[in-house]
Amino acid sequence: MSSPLAIAAVTAALKDLLNDGLMNHDLSSIGSFTVTATPPDRITTGQNEPNQLNVFLYLVTSNSGWRNVDLPSRDNKGNVITNAPLALDLHYMLTAYGSQDLNAEILLGYAMELLHETPVLTRAQLRTVLGAPSPVDGTILPSPFGNLSAIDLADQVELIKLSPVFLSSEELSKMWTAMQARYRPTMAYMASVVLIQPAGGVQAAPPVLKRGKDDTGPVAIASPLPTLAAIRPAASAVLPAMRLGDDLLVTGTNLNAQASMMFVFENAKAGLTQEIAPVPAATAGALSVHVPSIADNANAVNLWASGLYTATLRVTLPNLPPWTTNGIPIALAPLITVSPVNASPGDINLTVTCTPRLLASQEPRTNLIFGSQPVVPKTITTPADPLQPTTLTFTIPSVVAGNYLVRLRVDGIDSLPVTVGPKGTLDFDTQQKVKVA
Repeated sequence: MSSPLAIAAVTAALKDLLNDGLMNHDLSSIGSFTVTATPPDRITTGQNEPNQLNVFLYLVTSNSGWRNVDLPSRDNKGNVITNAPLALDLHYMLTAYGSQDLNAEILLGYAMELLHETPVLTRAQLRTVLGAPSPVDGTILPSPFGNLSAIDLADQVELIKLSPVFLSSEELSKMWTAMQARYRPTMAYMASVVLIQPAGGVQAAPPVLKRGKDDTGPVAIASPLPTLAAIRPAASAVLPAMRLGDDLLVTGTNLNAQASMMFVFENAKAGLTQEIAPVPAATAGALSVHVPSIADNANAVNLWASGLYTATLRVTLPNLPPWTTNGIPIALAPLITVSPVNASPGDINLTVTCTPRLLASQEPRTNLIFGSQPVVPKTITTPADPLQPTTLTFTIPSVVAGNYLVRLRVDGIDSLPVTVGPKGTLDFDTQQKVKVA
């Protein structure tokens, strides 16, 4: 790999290649000429314009073939573990200047022929150009970089390849305008690839003396670990969400493994996580999980929140680190009570209690679906006592006689105004209907 002097070394090698090649072609007929590596805006143009070839590095890009070739350079603590190479492609402008008519075109033509015949900077060429006395050294760099040598470029694993890049008139116009210089005949080239890699500074792992406890080697597991496929309320396969107090049916593969298992329910939006131990389900190869109700745990009203959860299964086997399965989504719908359920036509004031409690961030995204009409809450009250549910009030204007189904929508999740019969049949919950007569 190369040192940080590699970019300057490539420029010096191109300059030397062009200078020697043009001298070998004996261009004395056009007069004296020079090969430089100067920004175009600093070159004299006009009446005193010299015969000159200029190589200017105008762009550096990442090399897509080498950028991910090595292992990660840092561990999970941020410590450097490998010196991944910095892989770069260098883009150059080759510009010709002339003191007389056609001189610039002649210089550019000879230079392009030379680079066409020399598509690769060989190791021998680089050693000749960058050897002592080197045109590129680290004396201008601070310690400890002052002793670096550019000749490392000759020993990098991949050779420097030169290829033409044909720019459009628009691209050339933008570049020369940005440089605020007078345009002259120009050809672009790319030098690829330069691999810059620091030396040292990585952590070295100690030698391996034992493979596991008592040098017994790795632990082999005969069967694969569990994988989750689906999760749903056990009462009915058509229920779109779970509620507090529901039993859930979880299906997957290898769920009957002899291991310590714990279901983890995570609501990333609310920042809540709950853990529940599963039990074998009546269905072979499945698990059952009971979501606690308020009767099971009074704190459930505050520990859970309506919304979308990701369920994962954490598996612990003896002498092995814990294993977490894939995640599967399931929504938690709010449980509500509605008062009154009988009203007279006209404006109706409804009071709705919601379990679990609403989070402050959920209040702006909560409304009531009265029949098919959305209604925003008039007031939302979440008591300071964490064991009390949230109470919402609504005013529904100009209601005519009829039966109206009531649903509370929290964060896009609707309460379920249904009851489940003994055989899994569904019916509308009369306690979540308002009769107007």
